[in-house]
Amino acid sequence: MQKRDARRDYGSTWRSRLAESRARAAGNGPRLSPEQISDLRLQVAALDVVSPPDTALLWSGRDILTGVPLDETEPAGSTWWDKLSCREAELFSALGIACRLEDTPAGEFLAALQLNYRDDDPLFAVAKDLWAMLSSRFAGTAAGRVEIISEGAFENSVFRSVELDTLLANARVSAINGLDRRHFPSNAVDAFRLLRRWDVERSRRYSAFIEADPDSTPHERAAAIDDFREIQLWYEQDFFDDLGPGRSLPDLPDPVLAAADLTEGAGTWKYSPAWREFIRQQGIAGAEGEPARPGDA
Repeated sequence: MQKRDARRDYGSTWRSRLAESRARAAGNGPRLSPEQISDLRLQVAALDVVSPPDTALLWSGRDILTGVPLDETEPAGSTWWDKLSCREAELFSALGIACRLEDTPAGEFLAALQLNYRDDDPLFAVAKDLWAMLSSRFAGTAAGRVEIISEGAFENSVFRSVELDTLLANARVSAINGLDRRHFPSNAVDAFRLLRRWDVERSRRYSAFIEADPDSTPHERAAAIDDFREIQLWYEQDFFDDLGPGRSLPDLPDPVLAAADLTEGAGTWKYSPAWREFIRQQGIAGAEGEPARPGDA
């Protein structure tokens, strides 16, 4: 069997991700009457979206345009965007170290309806609005440390147009991606730029932490440096105009540079035993030619 790393493909093959994308693009969601839409809005407004403290995870981005047609019968038609942020979020959830909107009763309810519609179908906007309503409520009820996966997030995404503003206005949030919330400006555009630049620094620190840990495995060290390089490449792609000579990254404000990653002290995020054990198992499984899965041990 071909060796592969479930961390890199987030536990699913490209074939299964393509099949899901094609199913969504087919637009086979249920037809909804105005009365049904009204009922759904009422249910979405009432169902529980609360995550346990210090576990809320929001995701957006990591969309990679491929050359694969969504419709095999129309090679010149729309091509597949491989969406990986959601897969990474699934992995954190499966390891029990994060709670996504999809893990709440409201998210489970809406996901089960499979409201998949073509972009030109009026119901597409209805489904997007329902998810935006839940997303806003989820961000508004988050408490403690919040994690965000947002490399490559589009400006018109639900995260950047709805969730981030709500999150910044939520006084119960103590930290975002391990950075004390007091460092984040209230303006969502500026906060997003800081978040992305901090993510590069955060990944660099984690790589240094793993490198210095005498108990870390070779695969842990390789995975940490690989993640750091990928985060930096995403930043360089999304903020190319901000780069200096030699593609140097802009400096972080001194208070941010001096700030601690609060997830390190708490032993959460990738500092958590669950994540580190998963990566170790990836190294063992890779050597044996079998991909590990969350929960394997």
